[in-house]
Amino acid sequence: MEDQKNPNQPIPLKKSKSWKNFLGKKWAFPAIYIGLAAIILAFVMWYQGNVFHAVSDELSKESTPVAQNQPETAAPNTEVSKDDAVPVSKATQPLAWPVAASVSYSKAMDYFNDAAAKEEQAKALVKYNNSYIPHTGIDIVSTDKKGFDVTAALDGKVKKVENDPLVGNLVEIEHSGNMVTVYQSLDKVTVKPGDEVKQGQVLGAAGRSTFEKDAGIHLHFEVRVDGKSVNPEQYLNHAEQQ
Repeated sequence: MEDQKNPNQPIPLKKSKSWKNFLGKKWAFPAIYIGLAAIILAFVMWYQGNVFHAVSDELSKESTPVAQNQPETAAPNTEVSKDDAVPVSKATQPLAWPVAASVSYSKAMDYFNDAAAKEEQAKALVKYNNSYIPHTGIDIVSTDKKGFDVTAALDGKVKKVENDPLVGNLVEIEHSGNMVTVYQSLDKVTVKPGDEVKQGQVLGAAGRSTFEKDAGIHLHFEVRVDGKSVNPEQYLNHAEQQ
C-alpha cells in the first residue's frame, strides 16, 4: 500500500528559474547599479528642491513688506529758476593800461611766470633784504622817470585804500567775475573805500616803495582772480600799449 500523504507536511517552494536566468546575465548587475543610482539621484534632487523652497519661504516671511500706500519719491528738480540763477560774468571790456592817456610809459618788470625760461624768470625777481622774491604783477614807469597819474583799469568798486610800510600807498578795486585789480607804490590817493570808479578814472599818482626801491618812481599793478595773482597781460588791452 502506498504511503498516504500527510496533509500537514509543508510543500517545498520552487525556486524561480527566470530570476536565476536574469542574474546569470552579464549585464544584470550593471543594470541594477544604474537603476539604483538613478533612484538615488532623483531622491537627492527632490530633497534639495524641497529644502530650497522651504528656505525661500522663510526668507520671504522675514523680509520687510513694502508699504502699499508709500508715496513715490519725486525726481530732483534740476531746473534753475530765474530768481535763483547765478549770473555768468562776461567781460564787456578788456582791462585798460592803468596810466593816464597823456603819459608816455614802458614796462619795467614782468610778472613772474612759472612756465617761462630761467632767463626770463630771473628778470622777474625782486631783490629785498638779501632775498629774491617772485614778482606778482608788472611795474610801469614813465619814459621821463617822473611821476604820472594812475587810472582804474576797469569799472569797479574801491575795496581797500591803505598805506603799507613796504609797498607804499595801495588801492584795490573789485570787479565782476571775482576779479580784483591792485595798484601799489602810489605817492598819493584820490579815492576812498566804497567809491564806484570808471575805467580811466584817476586813482592817484605813481611813487616809490621800500619793497622795490631800485625801481624808482613806478606803479606796481596786479590782477587777482579768485584771490590768486595772475599775469595782468592776459587781460590788458594790448592795442593801447605803447
